[in-house]
Amino acid sequence: LLLLLDLSASTADMQSCGRNVLDLECEAAALLMDALRNREDRLEVAGFNSDGRQAVNYLRLLDFGQSVPTDPMMVLGAVRPGLSTRLGAAMRHATARLAQEMSAQRTLLVLSDGSPSDIDVFDVRHLVEDAARAVVEARRKGVRCFCLSLDRASEADVRRIFGHGGYRIVDDPARLAVTLARSYAELVGG
Repeated sequence: LLLLLDLSASTADMQSCGRNVLDLECEAAALLMDALRNREDRLEVAGFNSDGRQAVNYLRLLDFGQSVPTDPMMVLGAVRPGLSTRLGAAMRHATARLAQEMSAQRTLLVLSDGSPSDIDVFDVRHLVEDAARAVVEARRKGVRCFCLSLDRASEADVRRIFGHGGYRIVDDPARLAVTLARSYAELVGG
């Protein structure tokens, strides 16, 4: 499993539960890391943001094969929200990481708060279509893609990118960690 966290500026936005999106993403990631600590499932956790096409930042927080720290917030606590959301490029990088794994089941799970955007793109449809193409490319390489989004308004874009059954909208932000755990169990069949 590669868990990909959206680290764009909008993840600083406060949610109805009184916490910002990035804090909720990190909490969910930490709980998943704890749950997988003693299992055979291999996990990588990464984050991304962008500042135009030439500056897509991909931050590897926990590499495949690396032990989960006793306190997962040691690796997650350093992330900060900023910049934009060029999802397609980040997904291609994550797919390349997953392609190196010798597993029959490879899954890319994205946590995000909405639709792709970036400073050098004036038609957001371009980034939606690019991300949808990245999902098609990943699936051709045997990578299952799934997204949890915290923005009901982004549902049409998320559906276009990940397809029917390839996403879940989390209407209650405080339930992101529970929804991530349930989605993981469904994705891996356990």
